[in-house]
Amino acid sequence: MTDATIDDSSAEPVRGFAAFESEGRGAIASRAAQLMCMAAFASDADVSDLQDDAALLEVPMVPVAPSPEPFSDELALDRLTESALASRVPGLWTADSAEAPPVEAKQIAWEDIERMQSVLPLSVLLNVCLRSEHPLERVAAAAALHRLSESVLATATGALLEATDSEDPLVRAIANATLGIEQATGEGSGTAAAGAGDGEPVSVTVHGTWGMVGTDPWYRPGALLHDHIRDEVSANLFDAPGYFIWTGGFSEADRDAGARDLSVWRTRQGFTEFDSVYAHSHGGNVALTAAADGERIRLLVLMHTPAIPRADEEWAVIRRNVGRVVVMRTRMDLVVLADRLRTGSRQRFDARLLPHFHVELHWAKGDGWFSHDFFVTKQKWDQYRIAEIVRSQHALA
Repeated sequence: MTDATIDDSSAEPVRGFAAFESEGRGAIASRAAQLMCMAAFASDADVSDLQDDAALLEVPMVPVAPSPEPFSDELALDRLTESALASRVPGLWTADSAEAPPVEAKQIAWEDIERMQSVLPLSVLLNVCLRSEHPLERVAAAAALHRLSESVLATATGALLEATDSEDPLVRAIANATLGIEQATGEGSGTAAAGAGDGEPVSVTVHGTWGMVGTDPWYRPGALLHDHIRDEVSANLFDAPGYFIWTGGFSEADRDAGARDLSVWRTRQGFTEFDSVYAHSHGGNVALTAAADGERIRLLVLMHTPAIPRADEEWAVIRRNVGRVVVMRTRMDLVVLADRLRTGSRQRFDARLLPHFHVELHWAKGDGWFSHDFFVTKQKWDQYRIAEIVRSQHALA
């Protein structure tokens, strides 16, 4: 059995342990979200950005693990798993079994998590799910174990490396985000040659990290969403060869270089400042860093951007240089969850640090969960009239 590709938000959440008893897109995505969310609980004392979504998904709370020891030794983890399950149902699970783990094994571990509120049954659940027949559930368990073992559990690393070659772009993105691996693209990087800017402000699109973005080059001139934004919101959206691209790397150094390149690109193209910037994933952090370095942005539209930690002084400069911010995110964005486990980023921006208009109307319709590219399709912009929201916020900037 193979997992369906979950590259949009048509997967409705399945809450609590029912996600492990059900099949289908929503159930499998819900399992993945719960596993990574519990790992975040066990590795970070501040989970305020997750609590609302976790409560809706009925994710059990897990205390912070005192050490990586329960997760870092493969043989010890297997012995713990076999012992914990055998105490309830003898012979239920063995580490060398070629069979997919039975649902009953997950149920025992789940019930122990709720009853004991301990990281030990979480390690059992993750170890069992690491053997799942579903690639998405498997990569989520691997991402969780990779974080909790402080990157030393070989079976988790092996599963993540295998997942980087998955046919499922979401599975690949989670693995890449966890390991910090970039995907090769045909884009190249760097700034464009001098352009023919007319001394006016310009609007621009900024793509995300290559390993975390989907296959649709929404940011390119001629792409459906790019041209929709140009036609419906920003007539001054850059629409020619030499559009902005950056390295798309995972590191802070890559994002800092991208921010510098964004400033150089504007100058060389002959534009005075940025009118609107439309940014996806860590492309949003490229734009925020550019603002922290002095770039003026009238309206910043952040789509699925992880909120990385910044100093209060840096946020203060950003607030001075950005007129208005629109934030679009999905609940339990699986790729941002994986990024959170690796980098400490957050699912939400703190409105005290970055005041913003939060687009959340999609949740009322039961979608808007799990996806990392929900808002980079023209279909969703049409469905939820995003252009009207952005025009309204631009008028207030």
